Amino acid sequence: MVQVLERGDVSLFYRPRVQPADAPLGDTVTAPGVQSFFLVLSTLHGTHRRVRIGRKRLPVAAGERLWARVERVGSLQHVLADQLESEEYRTKTRGSRYQPGARPIGQGTYVFARHDDHVHLVYRIDHLEDEVPDEICVPDSANNLVLFERVPRGGAVWTTDGGPSSLDEEGSEIVIVGGGGDAHDLGQDVLEDAAPAGAPAAERSDSTADAPERVRHR
Repeated sequence: MVQVLERGDVSLFYRPRVQPADAPLGDTVTAPGVQSFFLVLSTLHGTHRRVRIGRKRLPVAAGERLWARVERVGSLQHVLADQLESEEYRTKTRGSRYQPGARPIGQGTYVFARHDDHVHLVYRIDHLEDEVPDEICVPDSANNLVLFERVPRGGAVWTTDGGPSSLDEEGSEIVIVGGGGDAHDLGQDVLEDAAPAGAPAAERSDSTADAPERVRHR
């Protein structure tokens, strides 16, 4: 039995690496690199969460573990307010520095679904921007496992016990574990299921059962 716990929209962003303030062309400076990579999970009930991925990408291989932290929760304006605008500041050692604003990578849909004793984060990217830095790897779709912080912490820091509601607290952390597959690995396409969160997912349609997974790795 697969139970959908939460569904919504996912938006992906990266923030270019800090540059010298006198770098040519300002925001369009060539090959600035990646300072940070984050997702915005927008639930159906209107809560938005900014989740920073430590490795600046998403898992691409089965078993790969990537740490993630919830930085902001609330309205979309609150979640993105300190990220979209460029800023210039001065340091004692490097002089004036320029931090470009966050840039979009893509948009899609996501689901948190419980299967047996663990929770999956399943997503599909419906739109991917053309200009994405080479170091960012974004699979077009994926079915990953989620480990939650153990509270209180014991011998093990991470556990499969938990759910997406724990991400409503700023500062909470998770580990995203690559599942090496897509939504159909659960025996049904939970992203196509129209049932409300908390209800068992419906059977997948034959028209999407054999949809291939594509990986964008430039």
